[in-house]
Amino acid sequence: MEFPSLLESWLNDAARQLQPGVRAFAFNLFEPAGMEGVKYGVELIGSDRYADSDDDWPCDEVWEPEPRALAIPLAFSGSAWTDCLERVRGLLAQYVESPSGAWLTSAEAVAVGFVDGDLHRIWTASGKGA
Repeated sequence: MEFPSLLESWLNDAARQLQPGVRAFAFNLFEPAGMEGVKYGVELIGSDRYADSDDDWPCDEVWEPEPRALAIPLAFSGSAWTDCLERVRGLLAQYVESPSGAWLTSAEAVAVGFVDGDLHRIWTASGKGA
């Protein structure tokens, strides 16, 4: 299965697991250890707080799907972190705008970024930063 389809399936499964109390969603990109053919992975968390001016809001996790993370094949991500970020950001933006992604827009914000890096807002209820 191609990664865009795999990501969509993972997100649709996550939607069925969503619990109340999530105010914002963060997609955290990271480098998994020792996975052949994989340089990056993505995990999803839900936070019970959000603030446009505070990029530490994803630290307050109250929800995560099972499985929490998904490996991104090197064939999709490329080897540069900037390429991976832009490709995943593009897929997530498409998903959020689709009917399937409506569950994400029930929150105040959706963001993506590398762990310990800058957050890039994909969508916000206020329209700021997206």
